[in-house]
Amino acid sequence: MDQPISQPTHYEILSLSPSIFSPSSGLSPEEIKQILKKSYRRALLSHHPDKSSNSQSPPAKYTIDQITLAFTTLSTPPSARIETIDLDDLTHEEAVDDEQEDSWHRPCRCGNPKGFLVRESDLEEAADSGIEEVVVGCADCSLWLRVVFGVVVQDFEDDNSTPLEQEQEKEQEQPCQGSAAGRGCCGGGGGC
Repeated sequence: MDQPISQPTHYEILSLSPSIFSPSSGLSPEEIKQILKKSYRRALLSHHPDKSSNSQSPPAKYTIDQITLAFTTLSTPPSARIETIDLDDLTHEEAVDDEQEDSWHRPCRCGNPKGFLVRESDLEEAADSGIEEVVVGCADCSLWLRVVFGVVVQDFEDDNSTPLEQEQEKEQEQPCQGSAAGRGCCGGGGGC
């Protein structure tokens, strides 16, 4: 069986480790910017068909567009990278058992198929605070996603009937007013 081909991450395209963006890396923003520029130039030179130093080398692994997108994405400040989407735009996975919780996910441009992951507990925590959005970062890169959602209050005593059916049930519960004996057109059972 063939394995599915996965998309390369922006880090793979530029031959970088995601850890350089971590605060624990000890690198200043200026140093990170310089590393990104060097990696970008190196990737362009090594993957450009006209700039390849050896004419016998294998064809380019990444396109110029992929390299440019990787550089642009990773060099954009995090605040400018927050995209806003609706919860319904994410793929929903229902919990299989009581130990798990529902979750929603969306692939990231960096190549992680479940880069953005929102759990039911994240939504509940935000809703309890009166907020109808959560901001979640990609698990593999520095992109962020703002997920907006609406809180739906459910009446658990409702038997999933439609409003028309609920109105008909109320009418049937009222006694018939059709005659003095309480036996009107419906025989006293209500609903007339």
